[in-house]
Amino acid sequence: MKVVIDTLKEKGIRHDYVVLVGGAPLNEQFAMAVGADAYCRDASVAVETAKTFMAKCQGSVAAATATPLDSRP
Repeated sequence: MKVVIDTLKEKGIRHDYVVLVGGAPLNEQFAMAVGADAYCRDASVAVETAKTFMAKCQGSVAAATATPLDSRP
């Protein structure tokens, strides 16, 4: 997992992806050590975590493309 995350960094595309790791053999410390965005204890938690990250990403895109009200003609 660390190799994948390091490769994303080397290619300059790490910020384009959300990396979630998890399952019974892993823990939050492992997720931090490999540079993941989050640890999820199981698939159902991973789904909810992914939804949260995607909502944040969509909000960032909307904010970046919105025209401020005070600059509209």
